[in-house]
Amino acid sequence: MLRNLTILLDRSRADLRIRRALSANKWLEYGGAKILIVGDGAPISRSQIFPFHYYASEFENLHGIEFRQVDVADLDAKSVQVPENADLILFQPWFNKYDTGKIVGLISLLKQRNPNAKIVFLDSFAPLDLRFAQALDPVVDAYVKKHVFRDRSRYGVATQGDTNLMEYFERYYELPASPATLFPIPQGFLSKLFVGPSFLTSREMLPVFHSGQTPLSRKKRLGIHARLGAKGTPWYQAMREHALSACEPFSGKGIVTFQSVGKRRYMNELAQSHICFSPFGYGEVCWRDYEAIMCGALLLKPDMSHLQTDPDIFVPYETYVPVAWDFSDLSDKLDYYLANDAARQRIVDQAYATLHSYATSDAFVGQFEAVLGLGTT
Repeated sequence: MLRNLTILLDRSRADLRIRRALSANKWLEYGGAKILIVGDGAPISRSQIFPFHYYASEFENLHGIEFRQVDVADLDAKSVQVPENADLILFQPWFNKYDTGKIVGLISLLKQRNPNAKIVFLDSFAPLDLRFAQALDPVVDAYVKKHVFRDRSRYGVATQGDTNLMEYFERYYELPASPATLFPIPQGFLSKLFVGPSFLTSREMLPVFHSGQTPLSRKKRLGIHARLGAKGTPWYQAMREHALSACEPFSGKGIVTFQSVGKRRYMNELAQSHICFSPFGYGEVCWRDYEAIMCGALLLKPDMSHLQTDPDIFVPYETYVPVAWDFSDLSDKLDYYLANDAARQRIVDQAYATLHSYATSDAFVGQFEAVLGLGTT
């Protein structure tokens, strides 16, 4: 009960800071950097913006920073007075709402009003590619992405279709080949690339990881949780249908279904599950990766060794259990970790501890000191 009240209080404080940042059009002149956030209202987008407000006091105390915020749609409609004289602008449009020409135009408008501001682009897109790199290179000073290829040489290489996942699964399932796609990477652009946190910094999760040293788990009555949506593009649907069929032999030990349910029921199920199977979405990293850890379920997921994110919850057999992309070893690993409570719990505890430690420290502030051009503490 006390923990629930703490979570609600932390969310309320951050919500209040967001409302103040959205409504103010002048700076208070704390003496430190003035940072303007221009963000999108979609849930995926908000997960990148929320932590700046959640840790606003830390940013203020350490660096004298104050935040103001406007919505991208309001900026585009010219229906809001944009604060001027910002030192830095965090700009984050939703990936399929504005084409690159519009994005560059909006950044140019912001620069006209804030000519000395550095521009930091927050990329909320799920796949690992840098499809905005060529268009944005001339107008941004830093580019933050939630997850990237560990091997940076994979950037600037053509793929079948527009993502590495599309290429792999179209070939694996022998689907009609999509046209080759190349997203050019300008020389020097990768030096602007920074890796930020993923969904754990959402309003729904960050206060939970901050509030307690243990997950929000309940009595574990379910072995496996695999409630997987499958409808989508051909490669996605084929992959998800295959993923579910690979779990079918374990349907008597938990939930294995395409059927969707409301969020509250879904989270209650996770909290009662020993293992959460989380196949890829349109990108590798999914909400349920972090929801599973938050609820004390072992994260079982296709191998993520090609990917980098920070904090890293994809350390094999330390914070998650990898399976082959063709699910060929899924059955064996489910059998093993359902039968071995101690091995399973060790990984569950380490995964949660990784995110709890991140949430309760100044890790987010430190992570963005280099991005924002701040002196380290």
